[in-house]
Amino acid sequence: MMIFQYHFALTALLLCLALTGIYACLGYHVVRRGVIFVDLSLAQVAALGSSVGVLLGWGEQFPVQNYLMSLTFTLLGALLFVVFRSRRQKVPIEALIGITYAGAIALSLIVLEKSATGTEEIKEMLTGALLTVSPKELLFIAALASGIGLVHWLARRQLLLVTEDPDGARAKGMKIWWWDFVFYATFGLIVTSSVKVAGVLLVFAFLIIPSVAALLAVKGVSRRLAFGWLFGVTGCVGGLELSMRLDWSTGPTIVAVFLVLLVGTWAAKSALPGGRE
Repeated sequence: MMIFQYHFALTALLLCLALTGIYACLGYHVVRRGVIFVDLSLAQVAALGSSVGVLLGWGEQFPVQNYLMSLTFTLLGALLFVVFRSRRQKVPIEALIGITYAGAIALSLIVLEKSATGTEEIKEMLTGALLTVSPKELLFIAALASGIGLVHWLARRQLLLVTEDPDGARAKGMKIWWWDFVFYATFGLIVTSSVKVAGVLLVFAFLIIPSVAALLAVKGVSRRLAFGWLFGVTGCVGGLELSMRLDWSTGPTIVAVFLVLLVGTWAAKSALPGGRE
């Protein structure tokens, strides 16, 4: 396989495997909560923060400042979503998340128009730059994903209860707003770190498509998490290999392979006895 013949392709593959592992966990919560576009919204808020950093002169020469600017915007977005959930009686939270996404992308485009490299920044914001990921970036994102995974493992009972049965969690005296912030903040941390290299589109695909496929294919939290991870690994390997052989953009190719696998999962499940129930 070509992806094992080039160092940069292998680095990109390892990054994808790290991301698909943590996003399989986060994606389960997102799908079960019914906040499907929260990742797109937070990813775009992170991109807006990065765009503001570029406008201020904190581009590639000042990665730490740019990252902190992006992270600040993302954590503010996470806090905003906690407020949205607590006030969802009048307006569905998905509508508010969609408005946040539209506003963030509009402001990003306006900000990047003022940058000398605006066109390239817009393209990278959407599709990422997987094949130029450095080993240092890989190690940072892998360590961050591991840390977030550990937090979710230690708090799995509380987070799952808030996701699956918020009324029951509230009846037990749990502070819903706090656990929501833990979820959205940890989610925002990995989004901030991965959107620059993976792009908004691929981040969305990592989060939603494997989780939806898992919901279609198997039952039980553990099985769904395992299936989502295996689905992501297969899509990453297939997408990277296909992009190398056909000289296609890496991020969009992985998304396309995910879609093919999702349709295949649905078809296979439908063909089984009782699969359409």
